[in-house]
Amino acid sequence: MPDSACVVSDAGPLIHLDELGCLDLLGGLGDVLIPEVVWAEVQKHRPAFALNLIATARIVPSEAVDAQLHAVSKAFDLDAGEIAALAVLRKKRARMLLCDDSAARLAAESLGVEVRGTIGLIVRAIRMKLRTTEEVHHLLHNLTALSTLHVSQALLKQVLAQLPAP
Repeated sequence: MPDSACVVSDAGPLIHLDELGCLDLLGGLGDVLIPEVVWAEVQKHRPAFALNLIATARIVPSEAVDAQLHAVSKAFDLDAGEIAALAVLRKKRARMLLCDDSAARLAAESLGVEVRGTIGLIVRAIRMKLRTTEEVHHLLHNLTALSTLHVSQALLKQVLAQLPAP
């Protein structure tokens, strides 16, 4: 049974939400576990990242990689941070992986793991009343200018079309 009190984050959502000034969008997810190798990647790309802005964040040691995860990581060509995040997620029985990389998302889903990325966290902000619909539209319209997240304009257009009008 998953631990509904925690999620595990890969570097992408942390980096991109920090670039957007939106780390508060991690509120309400429970404990946000960040494997040490992921934290090193975040610090490499965002040296001034203020971990204390995420009240429930904890840096955790890496976990052993089991045979199934090893096979999946090879099949999807995952990097060290993605593998570490999935290993911690499995060991801690977390309920969700926060990740933007498409291969890592597919790998997680193949393991039966729920995944949410930066865009999903931004959209969730409306329901959680962390941002207005207008603010979310603004963030999504300006996402590629304000962050290093690589996302197609077609996907952004599709997401925006599904949101309520501002």
